[in-house]
Amino acid sequence: MYLTEQSKISRLADARNLRLCWTEARPVVQGIFALRFCCGALLAEHHTNGAVWPRVATVLACWVAATWAIYLLNGVADVVEDRENGSIRPIARGLLPVDHAKSVVVALSAAAIGIAALISPAVCLLVVMHLGIGIAYSTGPWPLKGNVPGFLGAVVALGGLTYLSGWYASGATEIGVPLLLFGGAMSLWMAFGGATKDLSDTTGDRLAGRRTLPVVLGDRAARVVMAIGASAVGWGFLLAALRWAPSLTPVGFVVCAGSFVLTVVVSSKVSLGERFRRRRPYRAFMITQYAAHLTLLVSLLK
Repeated sequence: MYLTEQSKISRLADARNLRLCWTEARPVVQGIFALRFCCGALLAEHHTNGAVWPRVATVLACWVAATWAIYLLNGVADVVEDRENGSIRPIARGLLPVDHAKSVVVALSAAAIGIAALISPAVCLLVVMHLGIGIAYSTGPWPLKGNVPGFLGAVVALGGLTYLSGWYASGATEIGVPLLLFGGAMSLWMAFGGATKDLSDTTGDRLAGRRTLPVVLGDRAARVVMAIGASAVGWGFLLAALRWAPSLTPVGFVVCAGSFVLTVVVSSKVSLGERFRRRRPYRAFMITQYAAHLTLLVSLLK
């Protein structure tokens, strides 16, 4: 009886820790990666049939596992700066043991690679590259997150690989202009818009030795660069869609509008002050991402 109760308590603790691992990996980020993958698959310009979609779902499962591992590892690596910045994520608050999180990272990575290897060598290579860049982003003697070029390169690569994996999973044989345009623009949006997260984390980043835009340029200059970058992506995407991929025009308007909102928010007093206010540009970036991908999905599924 005692052993049964102990086993039950242990299972409940494991379930709780697994849930905390998912929370640590930021469900809102996991969701947008899944949407990127699905958009890549649907933009493949390939006539799919019922036999293809089980493959897409299986590759997506591998991709979700790998992305979960990447962002959980990021939480482990960022514990010092997260605590300094007042993060409410489980590891920073001491709710999730670091050793348990590391073991889940290993298990997720092994599962993603193992299942991918059973699908095809190409899928396995894509998953390994995704994990490799994600690991290099957070760990090692010179993590890519620690400097602006490393951050920009890693983020664009993670986005591009996700769209590419969705395309490949669909069984497509050609990469069309819509996929190149949408995948490229939204990967750049990840880089310039995603950098706004650093505006609320300057204290911890400086303590950890990270050379982010706000640390290197100062808060005001970093905001100017972020506004210019986001605007360039938004307007560039819209104009390119009008010229080369009219079917993406509605999405282009969404991203362009989002870039305008982000520019206004990051350049005004509404994003100054305490941490919640300083994260408003990042929320504008994330909302724009979701709106753009959902707009595309609705148009493709009509």
